[in-house]
Amino acid sequence: MYLPNHFAAPDEAAWRFMEAHPFVLLITAAGDAPGVSHVPMLVRDEGQRLEFHLARANPQAALLTGGATATAVFHGPHAYVSPRWYAAPNVPTWNFATVHVRGTVRALDDAGTAATVAAFSREYEGPEGLGEFEQSTAYAALLKGIIGFELRVESCVGKFKLSQNRTEADREQVARMLAADPRSEVQETAAMMQALQARAG
Repeated sequence: MYLPNHFAAPDEAAWRFMEAHPFVLLITAAGDAPGVSHVPMLVRDEGQRLEFHLARANPQAALLTGGATATAVFHGPHAYVSPRWYAAPNVPTWNFATVHVRGTVRALDDAGTAATVAAFSREYEGPEGLGEFEQSTAYAALLKGIIGFELRVESCVGKFKLSQNRTEADREQVARMLAADPRSEVQETAAMMQALQARAG
């Protein structure tokens, strides 16, 4: 990923971003075409470890079971930025935030897979997870259709392209214009810009 220094996200900001945007593009290389899946991930140990699962029928699962390296792309909010918002003439651009994580993946055993699925349930359903259903034969049968995985993070690169290369006046104007847009992802981009400016100020 092309990353000018002024767009680089600090490590802590990157893993907190990962926690806030857990639906990930998982990419592996095999042969002429990359393997790609869209999966939710649990961020563990301050971004040092990721847990997820795939359907056994997913061709990527077979590749990862062999201990392949994978890249996980965490996507955040994004928005078009008009050059009309700048004090001086310029060209259009796009503001966005993303984190790319790379690491070696290992398959979990049945107990590890069950623990990962239970952790997902408790994260999104609440402390009880799926309750008594988790003890049922139907639940056990469904678990046999998936494989859990752990990705050990070897590199983590965050890019928050939020007009840091513009003047303070331009940044403030861009944030104002984005905040006035009714689309939620555009408003979220404005909020990220405003939070970044507040920390810098």
